[in-house]
Amino acid sequence: MGSSTGVRVLFTGQYWPGANSLYIARAFERCGAIVRFLNETALFPAWETKRGRIARRLLTPLIEAEWNRQLLALVHTFQPDLVYITNAHFCWRRTLEAIRAKNIPVMCFYHDVKWVNREGSRFSKVIDRFDLVATTRHWHEAEFKAAGARNVKVVRFGYEPSVHRPLQLEEKAMKRYGADVTFIGTMELHRRMDLQTLLSREFPYQFRLWGNSWENIPLVSAYWQGRDVHEQEIPVIYAASKVALHWVGWEPHGSDKELQKGDQHNSRTFQIAACGGALMLAQRTEEHIRLFEEDKEAVFFDDVTELREKLDYWLAPHNDVKRKKVAQAARERCLNEDYSWMSVTRLFLEFFGFPCVSSRTDDKT
Repeated sequence: MGSSTGVRVLFTGQYWPGANSLYIARAFERCGAIVRFLNETALFPAWETKRGRIARRLLTPLIEAEWNRQLLALVHTFQPDLVYITNAHFCWRRTLEAIRAKNIPVMCFYHDVKWVNREGSRFSKVIDRFDLVATTRHWHEAEFKAAGARNVKVVRFGYEPSVHRPLQLEEKAMKRYGADVTFIGTMELHRRMDLQTLLSREFPYQFRLWGNSWENIPLVSAYWQGRDVHEQEIPVIYAASKVALHWVGWEPHGSDKELQKGDQHNSRTFQIAACGGALMLAQRTEEHIRLFEEDKEAVFFDDVTELREKLDYWLAPHNDVKRKKVAQAARERCLNEDYSWMSVTRLFLEFFGFPCVSSRTDDKT
């Protein structure tokens, strides 16, 4: 039986299956909070045609005004103890000042790598108005403080226990999703270059690629499944795969200075591991090595040559049992260390002095 602390959190963010903001809101609830969600997805049209994107840009001022109006209206009626804002792309300065004038603390969890004067985002212009700014990147901390942030907390990404878990698959699911190698992610420069190099020579493995913007990419598009995937399919895909490739948002050799520093891990780091089916074969970063023991809980690579060597080794039939043990050990690490989002939201509540339900809700099966 769950319990409630009575702490009211007014939460803004994306509300669609697979959104980190939705998972974080659920984690607040597991901590005993009462969450009222301002759904940004419902305010911003998801038009993808060229004409639709143009219309969406033209509507942005109206959308921003409505977002700020709804936020202030909910502050008045819901009377929250904490206002939690995801990314603050739409946030007006006077809106934050009006909330803080009521002695209600306001925090922002900024999820993205790029942040300085980012097009379409007001975050860097209002960063000094938050009582707390959270990020998953250590290099952000000094930059945020230099820009006027009052308090900065560096946390990690997480996973959702009710979604990212082991599954037993029937034959039909295996036929639809089964693969030796899988990658789920949007096309980015480093990922594209590595995959093109990997696939430029003989590739004897069944490979499925899921995500956006992979069409018309030479060599790679032949493996693309034609779409992205959301919450319900992700644990199925990892249960049906032997190896899950993983690149973070990091372009060490690119021209963008923020992406050169980039990510050291992301939410997929924990989602793959928590599913416990596919072995995670990920970029070698300092944080990945700290989060998962190399070759015992996950496998890492620095370049395409090493990536191919690791694929050949771990996909060899005589290593099937060993590979499955590594994948299971990764899930056990997620459970033992509580890599869920709940331990992150607990830190936020503790920062503001709010009580938190202490019980764990992870499925240990």
